[in-house]
Amino acid sequence: MSKAITLWIPDFLNKQRIIESEQAWLDLSLPALRTLLKKADLFPVHSKNNQPVDDFYATASNLFHQNQTLPVAATMAKHFLEAFDDGLFWMKIDPVQMVPDRDTLVLIPGADLQISEQEALALIDAFNQHFQQDKVVIEYGSPTDWFLNIKQVVDIKTTSLNEASYQQLHEKYPTGHAAQYWRQLLNEASMLFYTHPVNEKRREAGLPEINGVWLWGEGRLKDVNLYPRATANIASENSYLAGMAKLTRAQSSAFPESLQACLDSDQTHHLLMPEFINLSLDKLTQEAWIESVNWLESDWMAPILTALKQKKIHSLLLELGDGHRYHIEPKHLNRFWRFKNRI
Repeated sequence: MSKAITLWIPDFLNKQRIIESEQAWLDLSLPALRTLLKKADLFPVHSKNNQPVDDFYATASNLFHQNQTLPVAATMAKHFLEAFDDGLFWMKIDPVQMVPDRDTLVLIPGADLQISEQEALALIDAFNQHFQQDKVVIEYGSPTDWFLNIKQVVDIKTTSLNEASYQQLHEKYPTGHAAQYWRQLLNEASMLFYTHPVNEKRREAGLPEINGVWLWGEGRLKDVNLYPRATANIASENSYLAGMAKLTRAQSSAFPESLQACLDSDQTHHLLMPEFINLSLDKLTQEAWIESVNWLESDWMAPILTALKQKKIHSLLLELGDGHRYHIEPKHLNRFWRFKNRI
């Protein structure tokens, strides 16, 4: 059975990264990758307003053929929570560190704070007791993934954790008619956490504080027209993608060790996104990044090119972070006049 393959590695071949790598990039031999990109149909990655799209969640939904971006909190809650209710309005309220910076604060995401499950549960318990009268209850998904649900839709617009991380927050707080209440809640949570024994112990141990929460990802799935993908598979450890697979009745798996696992499967379409690269990309040295490019060439691009030639893949979509989307079918390999490298 011939397959459709989508391989997505956000920001991986960022043009600035290529420029800064200088000779190390020029020394790379990437015959399969360059052949695929030369032969492919090329599409700039733009939104409906003709603006570049770099939002992870919008891109994920688009690549998996959804008509609109699936709300982040609800989609991730579907993955993490057994008692998930798709009729509720969901928000993420994730643990963070707020660091003073002149007249504002800078947000450090929970992923960089080494939060244990025990610490997370203790802080959540304190929060839930404090806000019991307001009936605001945090549900635990993981040490860094916390959730709120509300019966009615809330008029609020937030900034994603990705956009707020390591940024000054003075223009990134929630807006909308309900914003005042939620901003007050964020402030109260910060004061509550600052004096909590969890943070007292962390300060004694020289660890960064968990002195705040960040509200984001709002939305209700009832307002979304889901496009079912029962014959597809999402191969990634990313929790948003795993939740999207559940919502669309697709299969979900870890990122495979080889292309052959996809070719041998029963699913006709595979969306592949290596979360281990996505999480570490900003921290990779130039040498480690070059090694990752060589891994992409040897473990994925070369086998994919062979599978296209053998017509085991009938459609390939590549989005690797250079601002373009590449589509190639077996017949496109005959484009002998395409000889100029695109990267």
